[in-house]
Formats: sequence, C-alpha cells, structure tokens
Amino acid sequence: MFSRTLLASAILVAMNGYALANDTPDEDAYIEEITVTAQMREQSIMDVPVTMDVISSEFLERTNIMELDELSRVLPNVQIQEQAVSLPSFNIRGVTDDVSSVAATPRISVYQDGFDISKKTVSSVALYDIARVEVLKGPQPTLFGVAAANGAVSIYSALPTDEFEAKIQLGYDTEAGQEAEFMFNTPINDNNSFRIAGIYREMDGIVENQACSDKAYYGTADVIGHTGASVPCSGEDLQGISVQAFRATWKANYDALEIIARAGYEYNDQPGIAFKSGSIAPNGGDTSPYTAAEFSMGDELGIERTLETFDITANYDLNNTLTLRADAYYKDVEVSEGFDADGSALRIQDAYFDNDATLQGGSVRLVFDNGDRWAGFIGASVAQDDSILPYYVMVDPFVRGTFDAVRDMLETTTGIPLNQNIATDARLEEIEAVRNILVGSLFNDDGTPISNPNFPSTIIMGPYTFEAELDIVSYVAEASYFVTDDINVTAGVRYIDEKRYTRNTFTLPEGVFSFEGEGEFDDTLPRVAISYDMNNNWNFYANYAKGRRSPVVDANAGGVSITEAEIVDSYDFGVKYQSANFVFTGAIFTYDYTDYQQSYTDQDTLQSITVTVGDSTMSGIEAMATYNYDESLTITGSLGLLDAEFADNTADGSPFQYGGNKFRLAPEVSGALNINKVFNVGNWALDVNWLTSYQSEVFFESSNYPGSSQDAYSLTDISLKASQDGSRFAWEVYVENAFDKEYLIDAGNTGGGIGIPTFVRGMPRIAGVRMYANF
Repeated sequence: MFSRTLLASAILVAMNGYALANDTPDEDAYIEEITVTAQMREQSIMDVPVTMDVISSEFLERTNIMELDELSRVLPNVQIQEQAVSLPSFNIRGVTDDVSSVAATPRISVYQDGFDISKKTVSSVALYDIARVEVLKGPQPTLFGVAAANGAVSIYSALPTDEFEAKIQLGYDTEAGQEAEFMFNTPINDNNSFRIAGIYREMDGIVENQACSDKAYYGTADVIGHTGASVPCSGEDLQGISVQAFRATWKANYDALEIIARAGYEYNDQPGIAFKSGSIAPNGGDTSPYTAAEFSMGDELGIERTLETFDITANYDLNNTLTLRADAYYKDVEVSEGFDADGSALRIQDAYFDNDATLQGGSVRLVFDNGDRWAGFIGASVAQDDSILPYYVMVDPFVRGTFDAVRDMLETTTGIPLNQNIATDARLEEIEAVRNILVGSLFNDDGTPISNPNFPSTIIMGPYTFEAELDIVSYVAEASYFVTDDINVTAGVRYIDEKRYTRNTFTLPEGVFSFEGEGEFDDTLPRVAISYDMNNNWNFYANYAKGRRSPVVDANAGGVSITEAEIVDSYDFGVKYQSANFVFTGAIFTYDYTDYQQSYTDQDTLQSITVTVGDSTMSGIEAMATYNYDESLTITGSLGLLDAEFADNTADGSPFQYGGNKFRLAPEVSGALNINKVFNVGNWALDVNWLTSYQSEVFFESSNYPGSSQDAYSLTDISLKASQDGSRFAWEVYVENAFDKEYLIDAGNTGGGIGIPTFVRGMPRIAGVRMYANF
C-alpha cells in the first residue's frame, strides 16, 4: 500500500511540475543552468545520472542558512542533526551514521572543496562564502569513495575571481546572539587572485542552567573534575552557538595550469549540550526539556574544538581532451567535551573526553572528455586517519551504586528493560512508573539527594582510551558513452584496500589493561547508470550502485571482534526537467542491506560497540522543484516519502528485536515550501522570504523505545530585506521558528543506555536584525 502511495505521489508531483512548466506568463523569466562537478568534470545537472539536490549560494543567502542542519529542512529525505560540533549526525534516505567510535567509518561522506571531512569531529563546519552544496543520494562508490555508502554532502566554497569585491554582514538577535561575516576578494595580477572570508557567531545558551545558584541541590560547592582536582562551580546556560572561522584561498591560472590552495581555521567554544533528564527534575523545577536544567560540572561542561585545514589542487590540461588533476590535504582537529550524561544535578554519570586526530591524503586523476561520445576518468587516492580518544567518567559512588542496584532489581521484578537500546512492548505509562520508583530511591524524604559520608563525593573511572589508525588506498575508473545522441551509459568501479588498527586501553582499579586488534580488507564497488535525453528539457535515468560500510575492529577483554562489512545494493529511477523558468528533479529508489551495522554504547566504559543485525530493505520517493513566476517571484518546494524498517530476522535467521521498527531519524514524510517575493516601492526593493518545513514523526532510537520520538511538526522562518537603488547597504529583519514551536532534536542518548533518557530541545523563536554592505 505504501509503495502505491509513493508512486501516486510521484506521478502527481511530476504532473504538477509539467503544468507549471508549460504555464509561462513571462517569457523573460529564467533560471540559470545548474552546473555541478559530481562526476569530476563540469556538467549540467541534467546530464548527471545521479539523484542529487543542489543548493545555490543565492538560496543559502536568502534563507540565512549558516549551519548544515538547517539544510535538512529543505532537502527531501535528508536529516542533519547538529546538537554540537563534536558529533553531528547525517541521515540520507532513512539511514544515519551517528557512531562515536574512532574505529568506525561513516556511511555518508561529507566533502568540502573536494576533500573528505566525513570524520565526526571534522564534518560540522560553518557555512559562509559558499558557492553551492551538492547532496548526492544513494551509494557513490566511484565519485566519493569508501565513506559514501549511502550518499554524500559536498560543500563548495567560493573561489577567487579576477574582480575586486568585498562584503560585510553584521547581526544581532533576541537570544543575545551576535554575528559578523566578511569576504574580501582581489586580483593580484593577470594570473593570480586571492580571497579571504570569515565568520563570527556567538549566542548564549537557550536552556537556563541553575547549577551553582541558591536554587541548586548542591548550592555553589566545588566539583571534582576529570583529573581529580577541585573545579570551581559554574553554571553556564546550555545549547548555545560559538564559531570563529576564516578561510583563505589563492588561485593561479597559467594557460593550461590551474592551482588552487586553501588554508582554513575554525574554533568553537560551545556551551554544554542540554541533555536534560526526563526523569530527575532540577531542585524546584520539572522534567520538561523546555525549562531550566541543573548540570554542575564546573567549567569542564561544554565543547572546545580547534580545526585547522590545508589543501592544494592542481589541474593541468594535457590537451583538448585530457586533464590531469592532483590534490593533497592535511587536517588537524582537537576536541574536548564535558557532558552530563544523566542530565541531572546528581552525579550518576558525568563524562569528559579529548579527541585528537590528524587526517591526510591525496589523489591523482586523469579526466577525459572529447566533447562527443566519450568521457570519464581514472585515478588513485590514499588517505590516513590517526585518532586517539580518552574518556573519563565521573560518578558519585553511593548515588550510582544505589541507582544500579535499584534499577537491576526493578528490571528483574517487572520484566521491563529501562535500557533504551532494548526493544520492549511495555507501555510508556508502565515504564515511567518503574522509573519513578528508581528516581525516588535517590532522594531523602525531605527532597534532598541521598549521600553517605563514608563514600567519596566523586570517583574518576578511566581513562578509557580508544585509538585507531586507518590507511586506505583505492583505485577508481569510470566512463560514460553516448550510445546514441540521446542515450548515455555510465559504468565505473572502485577497488578499496584498507588497513585498520585499533587499541583500547582501560585504566581500572585493578590496573591498566590494553587490547589491540587489526585487520586488512578489500572490496570492489561498481556503479552503472543509463540516461535518456527525451528532448532539450526532459532527462530520465536509472542507476545501480553498490555501497559498503567497512568492517569495524573492536578489541576488549573478550578478544578481538571484527564485524562483517555492511553492503547495500541501491536502485534509483529518476527524472529531471529544466526549462526557462522551471526546474524539477524526482526519483523513486529502493535499498537492500546485507549485514546492517548497529552500534550501541557500553554503559560502563562508554566504548562504542558495533554489531551486524541482519538484512533490511527501504524505499521511497523524493522530488524538488523551483519555479520562477517572473523576476520578482520564486517558489521552491520539496517532498520526501520514505519507508524504512528493520528486517524481522538477523543474519543467521533468528528473530531480531528491532524487526519492523522504524529507522532512527527517518520520517515517513518530509517537505518544505519556500516563497521569495520582491516588491518594488519607489526606489526601494523589499525582499520577502517565507520558508516552511514539515516532517512527520521520527524515532530517536532504533529500538523505537516508548517516549523516544518526536511527533510531526512544522517550522516557519520569515525575513524582510530592504535595499535602495544605488546603495551599498541593505537591512534585514527576520524571525526563525516564527510560531515558537516546541520540538526535540534528540532523545535517549547516553542517559537512555543506563535507564534514564535525556532530551535535547530545538531552537525557540528567535528574531533578529542584520546589516549588509557590499563593495
């Protein structure tokens, strides 16, 4: 039934698109041809037999999109969750990749200017001075390599031009948020040009933290940090924004040779994530995620990240048909984060970690295009990733010991698992009744937290140190051939050879224990596509690709375990239309997964454990369209329909506890509508922008645990930008989440693993003003 609904919706969207495209009240209205580089050469989006969405710089600017998660509001079947820069989550077509293990490979590639930034601590980057964002759906083995098992997000920053230009943008909002953005571009001589851009954004936390106040359970008492030293109490508000970044780009053109070199820096000093407990209220407060929290971790609470990037690309035209391309990159990232894993003032489990990593690599490609029948490329690449992540866990031993004993007793007597990684048929009311008994055991009759002077206030567990080294060599070839003037066939293959090493070191009261493991793996991943240009406007295509998520090497006291590689067979059938005033893309797709990998966090060591859970199938439909009614009115819409469920059985045929469950962060329906209208009043232009997005219910845990979901909701942003003819300046007023919708961006988290889930709220209504200056 669901697949029929999908098909009917796709036909309806296509028919509406055809009707709009053939109703042209203004023949002068036009949409500029969209040029992309997904297949390693410049092409019209109409000629690329891949399902992809392209977000232009103009769209980013008019909708004020500055963070990757804001993109998911307009992209069909895409969910990006950025509750912090330390662990963003990317979900394309129902499959997410939010695994914290340094030994695991993401399913979804994130690229910036052609270089892999898929690593979790690197992939959350600020969007400023961007040329476009390309989002490719489905496995992309020949285009983006090992990490693109389920799709790729590719960000392209603006390149230097041969004209002088500069701009400044300043803003302030109702959450005391401040922002500044600049760009400066200048030619140096006939062959060289330079561009530098930067952004500064700071916003106080949106969730009050009442720790270290007279209202707090523990008042202003110092706390013990991860080193065992006393840390002054502080209660910074939670869930804020902090970014300081710049990017410098040099471009040189010498006849057949082009060189592009970049250096970038991004620093974040974010307040703590508002993992607020849904079971334990602050003193005098409640458990709503939209009210005050009480996290007393001192100044260790929060996230600090330093990201340095360097890359260089050289393109040399050997002749009219052959281009040699070579590139290299180096990235260094340092992240430290302290977070309240239980989401309450009680020290049931607080955590702190450092993650230092270096990424480096390069590639060489020979691109061929004779301008007639043949085009393609061959190439090779190398990549190295060295990462170390020590974890510290801080607990009040008396409180945690009581918590564990009572929880285990309640689970045994009631048969209700409180660990949200375990699926259950229990009703939410039954679960909450058990949790209330558990929470009650942690407080005295007068409402104060339990304590015991014979126990220390805090013990430090760990560090639990996770190290990983990854070396990948891959070779790729792809060719496209026009069988006729209208039919093009593309075939390609990538061979991957990878070495993975992991070492886990646990510091325990009994001593220090180290476990290590390694493995060497290889695979061959094909891609085949065929496209048909029915005429100058319509293009139809079919695409098959094999995706692969690499095996994960885990080492612990039980020995070395190596998961099977996760394999996906992807099939896309799509249509693209482009006319003078209308662009439409739509696709029907289906995935078949073998040895699907599922991760969970060990509640004692916080080690991320990965297992395979069997086969799964998903399918869906997506469409995106832009219509220019005339020069003053543009309408953009998107629609995603998704059917993503776990299979009933595991790989060995035994029943799977998640069988029939919805995938995490996989709404059945998502969509957006953007209307941009320019009114001319005298010598003023008033640019009005309206963006409404919608998504149906999503689960935050693969177990579909009761209470770990967000009901369907919509968000609306409105802005008004005014500019005067001949003026360098423009002014804007805006409001985000105009109707102040309360919604969650995550639930469960580490607290859910120990039995008391935490909840992270989305942004409230925020209004602001901006000033723009162009030179």
